[in-house]
Amino acid sequence: MTHFLSFILPPYAIGFLALCFWWRWWLLVPAGIVAAALAKFEYASVTAADGPGLALGIILVVFMMIGATSGFVASGLVLIGRATRLQALRAIYVLPAVFILGFGSYFAVTWTQQKIREARYAPPAAACLDNLHPAQIADVEIAIPIAPGIFLYGERMNNDHYILWSNPDARAFCGEADGGNATLKSVVFMLDGSPARREMETKRPFCSRPHPEYPWAEMACHLIPTDAIPDKPVKMTVSVKAPGFDPSVREREAMSKNQAVVASDGLRTYRSQNDVYLQRPDGYFARCRDYRSKSQPWLYCTATEELSNKLAMSYDFRTTAELFINQSAAVAGSARAIFNSLKP
Repeated sequence: MTHFLSFILPPYAIGFLALCFWWRWWLLVPAGIVAAALAKFEYASVTAADGPGLALGIILVVFMMIGATSGFVASGLVLIGRATRLQALRAIYVLPAVFILGFGSYFAVTWTQQKIREARYAPPAAACLDNLHPAQIADVEIAIPIAPGIFLYGERMNNDHYILWSNPDARAFCGEADGGNATLKSVVFMLDGSPARREMETKRPFCSRPHPEYPWAEMACHLIPTDAIPDKPVKMTVSVKAPGFDPSVREREAMSKNQAVVASDGLRTYRSQNDVYLQRPDGYFARCRDYRSKSQPWLYCTATEELSNKLAMSYDFRTTAELFINQSAAVAGSARAIFNSLKP
């Protein structure tokens, strides 16, 4: 700390001394304008540079700017004291007081910002983390735990969304839901291990104990290896469906424009540019993408179904052409079970 203070005190003192003795308004104002212009130019020059000394250069310029601002304020107070004949604003009192307060202002502001940040990102109350919170999507009542992997959209869409592994969002959702006002447009389960989620997001109180009542809890709390092919969706969205909207019409149109390759087990494969469409003999189909990667040795497929006349469900899953017929049936059942687990 002492070394840091000895590093930042000289540029602060230089900036302060540069403007603390301009005790004429007609001198102080132009000097302040020139100092502000020079500070802006110098800061832009430093931040445009590159190299290991960049952070140190920014710190030096910032403290010189703080010193110049403090010097400008000190000169202004001295001028006011001379005009009003206030003894408390004599230069002998003002200059050391403003020098100390100006230097400490950076640390006071930094400390305040840190405390505000800590308060914002502090864990929600135990009642928020431990209890289920009532919400409604279309005409379905659901109860939602504060768990990693759950992303909610409210009626105002982008202006009303909750990432439940984020402390501020979890706190906001608890307040909204426990007040009886949580009406949702979409419920999203983000269960994949890559690239949307990180290990830190799984370290939540929800994951500190087993949850056999939730078929998705294990995947929510433990990132899936990139080479694994689970029998559950890696992402699932349940959304309010617009009247008359067919969520799979574009996929069916794309399939109809291409010739199918039919396998011995009845699996039909359609190819359209970078997409692959796989269709079971019973008509179920999914749009897939083949990443052709050793780290991702599977097809990444998306299927869409209607849950009711008001709700649609889409889900992403991993599979291969050989596993698709059985794998897709298991995943579809798991997707419905995931949503049903939220119903009280």
